[in-house]
Amino acid sequence: METNELTRKELYDIVWSTPVSKLTQEYALSNDGIKKLCKQFEIPMPDGGYWSKLKFNKPFKREELHPISNEVDKIVLTIREEGNPVNVDQTPLTIRTKEIENDLKAPLVVPDKIEKPDILTIQTKDYWNESKGNVFYDKYKKLHYPIRVGDKHRERSLRFMDTLTKLLRYRGHTIAKENHDTCILIDGIYIDFDLREATKRIPATTPHGFSEYIPTGELILKIGKYSGEKEWRDGKVKIEELLARIVAKLEIYAQEKKKQEEASRLWRLQYDSELKRKEEIKKRKDEEITKFNKLVALSEQHNKTILIRQYIEAVKQHAVNTNSLTPEKQEWIKWATDKADWLDPLINKRDDILDAQ
Repeated sequence: METNELTRKELYDIVWSTPVSKLTQEYALSNDGIKKLCKQFEIPMPDGGYWSKLKFNKPFKREELHPISNEVDKIVLTIREEGNPVNVDQTPLTIRTKEIENDLKAPLVVPDKIEKPDILTIQTKDYWNESKGNVFYDKYKKLHYPIRVGDKHRERSLRFMDTLTKLLRYRGHTIAKENHDTCILIDGIYIDFDLREATKRIPATTPHGFSEYIPTGELILKIGKYSGEKEWRDGKVKIEELLARIVAKLEIYAQEKKKQEEASRLWRLQYDSELKRKEEIKKRKDEEITKFNKLVALSEQHNKTILIRQYIEAVKQHAVNTNSLTPEKQEWIKWATDKADWLDPLINKRDDILDAQ
């Protein structure tokens, strides 16, 4: 891709004379990419009301460009190719990759020899020395790279991982453990990764023999799991030359994962809210049914007391008419009346026998 080299002063003049929306059409940068570039080189940018004031010839204050201790010789911007979509969402990986590649301070070159190794590089060497190739070795508790290569390519793998780690740290990320797995941690998102050496299958040479798998020297870096899995492997381009693209993919992967988790969180909140609403409705309905059933039972109970009282009155009247209202009959009438009072929900008279525990 064609590039344009600018001094710090030239980029300052551009961002104060051309809106960011137009700059993203000319250069392979997103809005955030331009803002990050200006922040990196301490170039002030106009606020939201600047362009409106400029358009209507209203007075405005242009923030001055102050010198910095490490003055930059050049700032490289990639010119957007003709026909490339301007919308960042359509080419997020390409845009992010170019942003990283254009950062002159980013550690993008894998050296022939590691200088000032990252702590993880040191710990990985210690792990290899202590484990002695035992894949089940777990005595060493410190974090180390998930590397699975032959002895011949260990040094190259370490140089690659050391540079990748330094680039991740430069971009504000890190490597950490989630459960028992070593992961890349970006904005709270843990991303599984490992570096392995490809193998080639050699068929068995005898009828009862076994196939043999031999290392090919090709390195493969894998990130993510399941449908989000992504691999880079040696080919015409070695993985050492893909550092910017790998980190760009990792950052975009983390953004997408974070969006998915946020969408899942919001869905869960909505689901729980709807579930709670339905539970409250069910609870109110159950309470209402219970109260109604109690009302029906009490009304039926009350009707029974009315029938009992009517029957008691009929027995009493019959005894009077037949001149048979004996003391025994009167005692029964009193007993029956007490039982009606006990049954009547409006009276609820206590009964020593029926209420006995």
